[in-house]
Amino acid sequence: MSADQQSSLSSKQGSSDTHDTARFRVLDVKPGPHGGLTLRLRFESGELPKIRKLLNATLTATAPKKQKSLMLEVEGFPVFGGKPSVDRLYRTGRIDLNVSSSDEGLAALRPGWKISAPVI
Repeated sequence: MSADQQSSLSSKQGSSDTHDTARFRVLDVKPGPHGGLTLRLRFESGELPKIRKLLNATLTATAPKKQKSLMLEVEGFPVFGGKPSVDRLYRTGRIDLNVSSSDEGLAALRPGWKISAPVI
């Protein structure tokens, strides 16, 4: 990652109005284990969360035109991407999560949706 990209990521980190929420954009959605989904996310704004705080967290997914939202439960991290770390999240701005939802609309989740994660 170039110095410009790192400074952009750093400026995004502090540019949120609410410092208790991290915002991500969905890059890819794949079928996940146990009927859930595997999401590839890119960090957009807010405060970078600690990896261990994401495990079992409740996330809010919002459609691009905000006509629909879903509550998601983080079940874990996929093994194909390597061990998740704050360093990797900071360097690349990306993280993969296995999620599930009790909402009926889980299948509607697509790239472009926004994800909000609480930073505790």
